[in-house]
Amino acid sequence: MIQVLQEFSELTDPKTGNPMTDRTILIANTSNMPVAAREASIYTGVTLAEYYRDMGYHTAMMADSSSRWAEALREISGRLEEMPADEGFPAYLPSRLSEFYERAGYMKTLSGSEGSVTLIGAVSPQGSDFSEPVTQNTKRFTRCFWALDKALAYARHYPSINWLTSYSEYINDLNDWYAENIAEDFKTCRDEISAILQEEASLMEIVKLIGSDVLPDSQKLVIEIARVIRLGFLQQDALNPVDTYATIEKQYKMMKIILHLYHKCKKIVAKQIPLSQVLALGIFDNIIRMKTTVTNDNIEEYDKYTAEIDGILEKKFHIL
Repeated sequence: MIQVLQEFSELTDPKTGNPMTDRTILIANTSNMPVAAREASIYTGVTLAEYYRDMGYHTAMMADSSSRWAEALREISGRLEEMPADEGFPAYLPSRLSEFYERAGYMKTLSGSEGSVTLIGAVSPQGSDFSEPVTQNTKRFTRCFWALDKALAYARHYPSINWLTSYSEYINDLNDWYAENIAEDFKTCRDEISAILQEEASLMEIVKLIGSDVLPDSQKLVIEIARVIRLGFLQQDALNPVDTYATIEKQYKMMKIILHLYHKCKKIVAKQIPLSQVLALGIFDNIIRMKTTVTNDNIEEYDKYTAEIDGILEKKFHIL
């Protein structure tokens, strides 16, 4: 908590220019505090969030972690001699979790203003076992799950969210909004990006066994494009003023450019031209750097990358 207080006081609020602590409330109930205090902590937090919501503010609450809260609930349940359920947790654990997450939402206050509460709950299962009761019941109610990966964190890939085990069930619900406000093919681009990453994961299992030299260029291209997606799209630098925040319009443009490069290179590979000749041009590395060179206010500059890809490939390989 000392580290959090020190770092938050050094961060600047991008909206007001004041320290981030000016609109941040921290509720600290560490593991050495009484069990009842730990069990009540998330209710204290969400009650404060609802207080500001009723005043017409949009609040976000991060509960770190609901697993520790559930452990405190288990201790209290044991001392009350209640009948234990899975792994010693009380049988009412699912209902308590659902009651907590149901307090999130958007509303209009009695004064006519608008307010909302967004809940982000962190689960920290023992031994990264996602089948344990707290994680399973949380996934039942939230419909969205970001799985943090230690291997990505050790590789300094931040945010270290595993794209294979993470998911969202709100994509289809938001499809009409994407089509109306961003682009009609937004979901199509997202699905194709996800399919490339899935295919790369399968190919890497083969590479670990027999190496990448035996793969045809079409499969090597998938691995190279997946590298561009990982480093140039999924990886983000919170300390870079350009890459700290990306609008959804910028994300769409980045996806379109990566897929444009992929489709162009597929035509080149189909003509039996070695992929190594394409990689030697440096286009892939240039696309990876685009996230830090184009700001959110000048996303039109991404059209230059499309023209650059077409110009270089047309000049070198005569591919339209």
